[in-house]
Amino acid sequence: MEPMTRTTADGTAFALLPPQDGGRAATLLLFATADAASLVTETYSRIGRLLHARGWNVVSLDLPCHGADRRKGEPDQLHGWAARTAKGEDFVAAFRKRVDAVVDHLVATGIADPSRLATTGTSRGGFMAFHAAAGNPRIKAVAAFAPVTDLSALSEFAGQEDNPLVRRLALVETVDSLADRAAWITIGDSDVRVGTDKAVAFANAVTAAGKARGLEGGITLRVLPVPGHVSFPEWHDEAAVWFQRLRFVMDTPHR
Repeated sequence: MEPMTRTTADGTAFALLPPQDGGRAATLLLFATADAASLVTETYSRIGRLLHARGWNVVSLDLPCHGADRRKGEPDQLHGWAARTAKGEDFVAAFRKRVDAVVDHLVATGIADPSRLATTGTSRGGFMAFHAAAGNPRIKAVAAFAPVTDLSALSEFAGQEDNPLVRRLALVETVDSLADRAAWITIGDSDVRVGTDKAVAFANAVTAAGKARGLEGGITLRVLPVPGHVSFPEWHDEAAVWFQRLRFVMDTPHR
């Protein structure tokens, strides 16, 4: 099944699997690399395909410095992120605005059920999934696989550990916004690429922020004995089941 490409009224491009017929549906924002590529690459798209088969809409956007978001003469992908933060550019804030524009469009056009919005991502996509949720309270749930949680853990950001912007973009700075969301993280116990210890610290901080506000739950954190920076199909299978069982999904009648 090939993704479709669409554009919002303000010119924000996005890709989606063919939307569900018959009205608004639960909608998953899936982030990995470039928009359409994220929806066809098995490593990243499996959870989206599983939920699409269960009646969800699945949508993706270009991550910063990926696809059409890469600027002429700029390094691509994570090197591009590092180049932007070195110049003091908050690429996360710009991405959140694009996410908001797409969510507004999906709701206004009757595709997305505004009460059933979720997001997911792998590695850098997980970083952006959490940031998207932190910036948009309509997004009720996040699932991330081996997520980046602190840019300073990445080799591309060597030398920027003390950059105030890099510090501010660490996910631990978003915990107050995420304390009331459903969240799921799966990561290997020795992921030195993104830092297993940083993911655990972030998860603990979200749970603590929730408890401080009298909220139940917190992040479901699964640290598994697997080497390296990896993600497995069964992680997607398990997270897809988790999404389906969430209260915000179950409490809304299916079409």
